[in-house]
Amino acid sequence: MNINKTRVGIFAIILAFLILFSISASSAYTIGNNGFEVTNHEADSFTQLSANKGIQTIEKNKVPKKWKSYKDYAFQVAKGNKIKYKASINSGGDILVTNLKGMKVKGATIDFGDGTKKKTTGWISHTYKKTGWYFITVNLNGSCTGYTLNFGNPQDVKANGKIINGTKIYLVKVTDAPQLSLSKSQPITAGYYSQKSYKKGNIDYLVIKVANLGSKTSKATKVSMWYQKSGDKNIGKIHPKLKKYTASAKLKALKPGKSTKIILRFKIPKKYSKLVKNLRLGTSSLKQISKRDALYTLR
Repeated sequence: MNINKTRVGIFAIILAFLILFSISASSAYTIGNNGFEVTNHEADSFTQLSANKGIQTIEKNKVPKKWKSYKDYAFQVAKGNKIKYKASINSGGDILVTNLKGMKVKGATIDFGDGTKKKTTGWISHTYKKTGWYFITVNLNGSCTGYTLNFGNPQDVKANGKIINGTKIYLVKVTDAPQLSLSKSQPITAGYYSQKSYKKGNIDYLVIKVANLGSKTSKATKVSMWYQKSGDKNIGKIHPKLKKYTASAKLKALKPGKSTKIILRFKIPKKYSKLVKNLRLGTSSLKQISKRDALYTLR
């Protein structure tokens, strides 16, 4: 079974095993159970940028209106931070081809939008020296050795796939500010952080690691712990019966790249032990890069 189509972008709707195709001449998609090949625009969804650390989230409402189309591909980094990037293949593929295996980038170029453009097949380092907004353009050629074909009933296929001239554009904001983070990795190093540890009796303290991923020294602040009822409608709301159990611990100022551990002690009745527990940095006056990195939820 082979399907051949050419078009600037695939508009495929699988409904009752029916696929609608449109045709033009600028890109191509050949797919079947004996392999697939995507080129140009059809290869874009198979293309992505990876980073090892130092990337912060950005609230979508902070993306300028003229660049709203990039809001799902926007992130932030600190000025002067050396970060490793690489062009990689998106294993999720697209609506027809997913779950790629045996992926390999055979050639790629990353344009960082500040006059720096590098060819690579692996990790490369880059440092932004000026604040502002930049576009990062990733272009690659690659392959895979297996995938899931979503045509009718999904089936796993052991065959080669080719990704040719795929491109993905990201929007990055380079900032010059502190970035205290709770969420880049597991911040709880000891104490209560799960129902399992609660049953063992570790219910009255947390040892919390906080790092400054930004480019400036942070101000002294605090870390607070509070409780909420389960359910999306309760997100961010303190449980009315548990306000008196809110606890906090002081956090000293941190230089860029530094981290520290603090102990936060709290008491909560056992009958409330299954409630959602939130850790939040006191960021209201700190001008943090990302508010999301300042919140961590224990369940």
